[in-house]
Amino acid sequence: MYKTVCHGDVSPSDMKIIMYEAGNKYAVRGTNKVKVSEKDFMGGEYKFDDAFKKGLQVFRNYAAQLWKKNIMETWD
Repeated sequence: MYKTVCHGDVSPSDMKIIMYEAGNKYAVRGTNKVKVSEKDFMGGEYKFDDAFKKGLQVFRNYAAQLWKKNIMETWD
C-alpha cells in the first residue's frame, strides 16, 4: 500500500494497494480520509480493479481490511 501526495492543503491523498499472485496483478485505488471539521470528513472511497473483482474473496477481504487500517490521515 502506498500514498501519493503533495500537501499544500488538507485534501485527501491518493492511495493504492497493489498485490501480485502467480503473475496476476490486483489493484485497489482511491483516497484516504481527512477530517475537515468537527463532524465532516473528505475522501475514503476506493475501488477494486477487474482482476480483484474476479479474484479470490480472501484477497478482497485482506485489501479492504488493510485499507480501513490505513484510511485516516493523521497530522501528528
